[in-house]
Amino acid sequence: MEAGYRNLPPYYDRWQKSYGKDFSTLMLPRLIASIRVHRISGRTMVDVACGTGTLALLMARRGWEVFGVDASEGMLAQAMEKLAGLSLPVEFFRQDMRELALPRPVHMATSFFDSLNHLMTAAELGAVFQRVHESLLPGGWFIFDTSTERCFTTLWTKSEKFHHRDFSLVLDNSYDRAARSAVCHVTLEVTGEGGTVTLDETVRERFYAVDEVSALLVEAGFTVRECEDFNFTYNPAVGKLKTWWVAEAAGSRRPGA
Repeated sequence: MEAGYRNLPPYYDRWQKSYGKDFSTLMLPRLIASIRVHRISGRTMVDVACGTGTLALLMARRGWEVFGVDASEGMLAQAMEKLAGLSLPVEFFRQDMRELALPRPVHMATSFFDSLNHLMTAAELGAVFQRVHESLLPGGWFIFDTSTERCFTTLWTKSEKFHHRDFSLVLDNSYDRAARSAVCHVTLEVTGEGGTVTLDETVRERFYAVDEVSALLVEAGFTVRECEDFNFTYNPAVGKLKTWWVAEAAGSRRPGA
């Protein structure tokens, strides 16, 4: 897994808004509903692969004390810029999710927008699940999404173009079904006073089947309480592109315990 986005972060939020709403805002009602349905108590959480910090700030405004961790220095810079001047209980840390280590354990962990699909091996995914478990208080909760294979065969097999006032973004996607691996080559053309600059970014993801994710969660000490495919878009014809996961940690697995 690469160490986070390098060139995309300053344009990430505006690109997301071209779809209508950013993914974190779309997921917030579903997250709040899961918290209520599963009667999740406590008010501390970590957002793993927090990106530009949108969800962290949304939850902090709802009374949660939030840690946000991400491997990308650029994403965290955008998150810190959003946080500046606000009196919200949010702390951001630069961390690879495979090495997650919080100042203190929390009641809930989240990870959205197929962040976990960036992990290219089952061993890495399992290691993250174990790190998350170690970061939770006994009885804590992990709520996240993964991409279905329909997502990869539908969205990762074509090219897309987005044009904004000061930049253009081209996504060239491909999906190897046999290897269950996807690649997106991102080309940014940024226009400024000095002319147009071309920047590149490569994003890689892997499809994980439901039974594979479930087994890794159980191995890490979780009990799966909810697993549901859903459609997050405004177009019902595209089908269910994501899987929603809610897992409960039965006890502590901290190092040395």
